[in-house]
Amino acid sequence: MFAYIKHGDNQLFLVNINCCVFPLLHYTRSKVGLAKTDTIDLCDESGTMKLFFLMKPPGEYATKFLTARNTYYVCRVKRGAPGTRLQNAYLAFVPLLKTPKPELIDALRTQCDMLEKSRLKTLRMQEAAQKVASAESSMKLSTISQAPQYPFPVLPLPLPATTHTSTQPLESGKRKKGRDSCQGP
Repeated sequence: MFAYIKHGDNQLFLVNINCCVFPLLHYTRSKVGLAKTDTIDLCDESGTMKLFFLMKPPGEYATKFLTARNTYYVCRVKRGAPGTRLQNAYLAFVPLLKTPKPELIDALRTQCDMLEKSRLKTLRMQEAAQKVASAESSMKLSTISQAPQYPFPVLPLPLPATTHTSTQPLESGKRKKGRDSCQGP
């Protein structure tokens, strides 16, 4: 099973899609002449990104995502500069074609914008969760600090005397008088 990869000035090469995604991307990167550190992805002719750069399991086969005998374009994933506030931001998906169609560029821009909005939303949710967690922990600390502080340990009060302390059973109908009765000492 194979697919066509298009880049540059309508240059094509074949790739075997019956392999894992990462070796396929490594091979594609070397055929196009990009450095190993460049983040790339593939998109179909309508501009739908395959989002291989977001994949977590490295062993997924490309046949799961790519259709045999279809044509795919190589796209560079542009991220923010390292060490800046935007270092993880998705800036653009750039097709490595000499003259890409405007529809392709629009589709890639839309997907990049959606992915960036999703990333920002996730960041906001994580920040809110951290604020809630820190507020809860400070509330727990404040309630602990507001508890009355005694200079001596507080001991529990003794329990009231039971109604019958004798080890001998009472005869039915008779009440015991004296120290062990319900009348008290």
